[in-house]
Amino acid sequence: MKKSAQTVIRPEAFYTIAAANGRVLEVADFNTENGASVQLWSYEGQPWQQWSFEEAGEGEYRIRNRFTGKVMDLAMSGVVNGTWVHQWSSTTGAGQRWQVVEVGGGKVKLRNVLADKVIDLVGMRVENGTQAQIWQDVFGENQQWRLEPVPERLLKEIDSAPKAPVKSTRTQTAKKTGGKSARRATKK
Repeated sequence: MKKSAQTVIRPEAFYTIAAANGRVLEVADFNTENGASVQLWSYEGQPWQQWSFEEAGEGEYRIRNRFTGKVMDLAMSGVVNGTWVHQWSSTTGAGQRWQVVEVGGGKVKLRNVLADKVIDLVGMRVENGTQAQIWQDVFGENQQWRLEPVPERLLKEIDSAPKAPVKSTRTQTAKKTGGKSARRATKK
């Protein structure tokens, strides 16, 4: 086991990355393509909301999505405040390497090695669909996360469940009638 300050990262374990309000980072619309957004959403126990931390060097990790197999990455290798976090196929680039920085109270910050900035939420919002971005460390609550292990029983339940269909990136217009809201409406 690898330890980053007081947070223990177990190899081959899956975690949710939860904001203060309990919503978690996920791959938007369970999209499997390179460039799909990483956003905040209410936790539903889905594999596109679960992440593994793969050792990438001294105290650095690639954060891999369980559903897509892709890793958190910086859009266009950007290093400025406001650069969006998205997913991409794994490379050796520093834009895909993250440090887990302990902040106390069971919370961490996820600092990108290339940009020397932390994962943050656009506009300090906490609603479903809020885009993840990087920003200089301003000690804000919207930059603090809880890494919660996904229970083994839930991993088994999900592994035996059929996977969601592969979706491509939608336009803003198409998003109104598709995606999670439509999927959730059919569940009722």
